[in-house]
Amino acid sequence: MAEVKVLIEGVHEEKGNKKLKASSTITLIKSDKNIIVDTGSFSDGQKIIDALAKDYLKPEDIDIVVLTHLHIDHTRNTNIFSNAVLYVKHSNSGAKWNISDTTVEAAEFDNLQIAKDVKTILTPGHFPFHISVVVNTQKGVVVIAGDAISKKDALGNIPRFQWNNEEYLRSQKKILDIADYIIPGHGKMFKVEK
Repeated sequence: MAEVKVLIEGVHEEKGNKKLKASSTITLIKSDKNIIVDTGSFSDGQKIIDALAKDYLKPEDIDIVVLTHLHIDHTRNTNIFSNAVLYVKHSNSGAKWNISDTTVEAAEFDNLQIAKDVKTILTPGHFPFHISVVVNTQKGVVVIAGDAISKKDALGNIPRFQWNNEEYLRSQKKILDIADYIIPGHGKMFKVEK
C-alpha cells in the first residue's frame, strides 16, 4: 500500500480582511511512483528540498507532481521537479500558464488512477477546476484535499473566497464520505470522526 507524509504543513494567516501569509501543505506519496501534491509558495523551495532529503530523496526522484488547483500558494516550485509529470486540471480560457511539455491535462480527473493505490477526484467549489488526491494506506484512506477542505475548522463552513458555495459543500461531503484521514490545504492532518 502507499505511504503518505506531510513534508511541509501549510499555513493561512489573516488579520481582519488582510491576508498575512499563505502557503499550501506539501505532501509526499510513496507508491510505485514518488508523488508530490502541491508545491507551496515562493519561500518553500529549499524547505521542500531539505524535507525530501530526510527521506533520502532528491527533487529528481519525484515522478509525479499534482496541483490541486492553480492558486499561487499551491503552485510555486514545480520547476524543481525536472523529471516529474505534472497533473493539473485547468481551462484554456482565462489566464494562460506556461507549463512544461510533460503536463497531463486529462479531460476527466474523477477517479483517475495515477499510481498504485493513488487516484484523483474532482472537488470543485473553492476553485472551478479543483482536484483532490485519494490514497489507500495501511491506516486507511487518506484524502489530500487541497482547499476543498482548507483547514479542519472549515468543515461544514463556507470560508471566504469560494468560487461556488454549493459545489464547495458537495465536495466536502464527497471527501468526508470516503476519507479516514484528511490532509487539508493549510493545516494539520486529521482523522475523520464517523
